[in-house]
Amino acid sequence: MRNRTVAAFAACALLLPGLALAQGKNFPDHPLKFVVPFTAGGNADVVARIVAQGMTEVLKQSVVVDNKPGANAMIGAEFVARSPADGYTLLEATAETHAINPHIYRKVPYDAIKDFAAVGVMDYFPFALVANPKLPVQTLAEFVAYAKQRPGKLSFSSWGVGSTSQIAFEQFKQTAGLDLLHVPFQGAAQAVTAVSAGQVDAFFVPLSVAVPQAKSGRVKPLGTTTAARAASAPDVPTFSEQGYPLVIGGWHVIVAPKTVPKEVLARLNQALNEALRRKEVREALLKQGLEPANTTTAEADKMLQSEWQRWGKIAKDASITVD
Repeated sequence: MRNRTVAAFAACALLLPGLALAQGKNFPDHPLKFVVPFTAGGNADVVARIVAQGMTEVLKQSVVVDNKPGANAMIGAEFVARSPADGYTLLEATAETHAINPHIYRKVPYDAIKDFAAVGVMDYFPFALVANPKLPVQTLAEFVAYAKQRPGKLSFSSWGVGSTSQIAFEQFKQTAGLDLLHVPFQGAAQAVTAVSAGQVDAFFVPLSVAVPQAKSGRVKPLGTTTAARAASAPDVPTFSEQGYPLVIGGWHVIVAPKTVPKEVLARLNQALNEALRRKEVREALLKQGLEPANTTTAEADKMLQSEWQRWGKIAKDASITVD
């Protein structure tokens, strides 16, 4: 009886690689869920929907965007971390979910490094500082001078405590020696609306959101965090050329639960990169001021670990902690 049991286990072990390979070849056979841990309408949501449509066409199965905002993106991230590792539930990872939260929150309901496997990087993007159109400033230097004359009187918005938008602004505050009040919102759309309405004075927003808002006159762009002027905003000077050497940006990465089969992970990576090479997807991302990526799963994993260290240092230097 014992020999039969051992033989049965051995046979199963021999079958497992073949089953995994078959699973990879047949994947996907039903729609996928793509969790965006932010509200609809913001930078992350726009990117996810562009890429999801491209992957839908490649995979011949629907990639459905599912917004699960809250707790600085931790609600959506935890949902995916606890989902079955079959490749059908994916997360749009950002600096918040994978590089900042682990350093500023005492309790994070997932391990950013151990609980996820990277599928690939979708894009990279810079920030822009925008101000309320009625604020009596036209340049970054004028904004700095105006704020210094009113310490603690001006405010800046963000899409959450510990978000990249807050930390980028905190870094700018330290560089320029400013004192402004932080007003967090639940998403980029609400935060930029507060600026355009005059409820808040300024905001570090993804350039992809700043450009259309500026064209409509809803906000006033004062500078970008790019190394050189952005093609989508050639008239907006960089922080560096205005005397503030601040070059900082964000990114969006697709991740899956950690133990997803390698063959499925490889198929997802192939589908992502093929989608990003499609003309309509590239043009849609570039139009939004985003730089499409093309990475392997290993490269994406390495990038996430590097960003975990980089943003962690920025958050620590800014003394940002949340109970």
